[in-house]
Amino acid sequence: MNTRIDEAQEMLRTSAREFLAEKCPTKAVREARAGATGFSCDLWNAMAGLGWQGLALPERCGGSGMSFLDLCLLTEELGRACVPSPFVDSAAGCALLLADAGREQDVPLLKAFTAADTVIVAALSGAPNADGNPALPLVRPAPSGSTLNGAHAFVPFAASAGHIVCAARTAADPDNISLFLLPAGAAGTTLLPLESVGDDRPCSLKLDAALAPGSSLICSGATARALLDLTRQRLDVARCCDITGALSWVLDDTVAYAKDRKQFGQPIGAFEVLQHYCVDMHVMLEGLRVAAWHAAWRLSEGLPASRDVAVACAWAHRVMPQFMSLAHQVHGAMGVTKEHDLHLYTTHAIPPGRTLLPSSDYLEAALSI
Repeated sequence: MNTRIDEAQEMLRTSAREFLAEKCPTKAVREARAGATGFSCDLWNAMAGLGWQGLALPERCGGSGMSFLDLCLLTEELGRACVPSPFVDSAAGCALLLADAGREQDVPLLKAFTAADTVIVAALSGAPNADGNPALPLVRPAPSGSTLNGAHAFVPFAASAGHIVCAARTAADPDNISLFLLPAGAAGTTLLPLESVGDDRPCSLKLDAALAPGSSLICSGATARALLDLTRQRLDVARCCDITGALSWVLDDTVAYAKDRKQFGQPIGAFEVLQHYCVDMHVMLEGLRVAAWHAAWRLSEGLPASRDVAVACAWAHRVMPQFMSLAHQVHGAMGVTKEHDLHLYTTHAIPPGRTLLPSSDYLEAALSI
């Protein structure tokens, strides 16, 4: 991969940064987090006006036909601005999944999504079973389609969704996966809002004999398994890029603070130990950026990317605690107050286990391929 982005990609990043600096300052982030939905509907509509939701969708679905790497570069800028929104799950996950499935009946929904008329969220991870292992809901045949029973423990922004892409499995064969497109509020579905320090407004989705008509089945079997694996890889990489953007702001803010804050008559940035802290943060950040871009590029090119995604995610888990710890050490007591913007980025950027698997899983995947 050539890690130098081209002129069009640089224009995308620059325009996005300028737009978000004007439309989404940290004051607006705080207001959005305090709102009922957890994100700004006005900003969501403005993003659609710029074509962001459909950036990587094919033109037949109302999109621009750009690459997944382009979408990840945009996601990095959203992370840098700490934008709370369902963009990653919707644009990098569900929308591309539906486009890849190729069902003509989903085209109007995708066009509505690109126009910000609806939100689509992903319920793909299941919930812990009696042994503590994640298990997908069970699907059983019904006269008019299928019924779903079980739960998805964490579904970000589910309360704001118009549709939910739901993964389920058969009781006889756990590897026999089916993907369904369920309307929000479908009979037999219950959303339970969960408390979270982050900004993703998760809900627990409970399915009690939820009816899934035949038209709601996206695909099943080997096709569904392959599409689910690809979607999870895209979600993981997009999340890594979002984290990269957030950490880039944290590094810039930390360096600026070290230059301005004075102790013993000189800036604290003059102390060698703090200089080492900032250098270590820069190395960790660039490693994550290169790993995430490389995985995004391979996915864009249709190349096998399982190991590359695992490497990026394992590195995200590895560097996040240390990176944020160093940032808070430089900021001192100021950095742990909710009034400081570092609090927003700390609660936005930390990779949750429900989005990225435990680091041991990624390390095992990276070393076993």
